[in-house]
Amino acid sequence: MKSFLKPLGRQSGFTLVELMVVVAIIGLLSAVAIPNFKKYQAKSKISEAKLQLSAAYTAEQSFFSDFNMYHTCLPYMGFDPGPEFPNRYYAVGFGAATATIDGNAFTAAVNSGLDSSATGCPVAVSGSSGSTAVGVRSANNASWFPAGKGTGGQIASGTGWMGGANIGTQASSSAMIFTISAGGAISGDFTSDATSSLLDINHNKVLRNTRNGY
Repeated sequence: MKSFLKPLGRQSGFTLVELMVVVAIIGLLSAVAIPNFKKYQAKSKISEAKLQLSAAYTAEQSFFSDFNMYHTCLPYMGFDPGPEFPNRYYAVGFGAATATIDGNAFTAAVNSGLDSSATGCPVAVSGSSGSTAVGVRSANNASWFPAGKGTGGQIASGTGWMGGANIGTQASSSAMIFTISAGGAISGDFTSDATSSLLDINHNKVLRNTRNGY
C-alpha cells in the first residue's frame, strides 16, 4: 500500500503563478483578436451595399437608355430589394427623396412609352417629390428602401442614414446625373447616422466609400 501512495503524493498540478500567466496570455490574445474579428465582420457587410448600389446603377442606366433621363422610381426600373428587407443592413436609394425632373424631358419619356400612371413612374417636376412613395418597400414609385437589420440597437430606417443622394434636373445632357447612396449601422462602435457606414455610386459608375462605419 505504501508503494502505491507515495507516487500519488509526489504528483503536483499547476502553480498559481502558472495559471495567472496562462490567463494573462489568453486575455492579451483576446484583446487583439476580438477587435480584428469585429472589423472583419463589418467589412463583410459592406459587400452588401456594393451589390445593392451596382444593381441600382444598372437599373438607372437601363432606364436612361429607354427614356433618355434618370428617375427615382427604382422598382419600376427593375431594382427592388424590398423582399430582402429582413436581412439587409443598408438603407439604399435616393436619400434626398426628391426628383427634379424637367417637364419636357418627362413628356418625351412618356411619348417613348414611360408609364406615368399611379402604378408606374409618376413625375416629380421642379423639385417636388412623390412623398407618398418615399420609403414604401416594393411600390413601383418607391425612391428608397430602409434596412431591416442593424448593429448596436440601431437600424438604418430613414433617409438620414443615406446622405443627400439625388438626381439632377434631367433638363439637359449636363444635368442628367444621379447619385444613389447606401447607409447602415454595421458596427456597434459607430451607430449614429453621422458615423455609420455610407457608400454611393453615380452616373459615371464611380463607387465611393464615404465612411467606413467601423
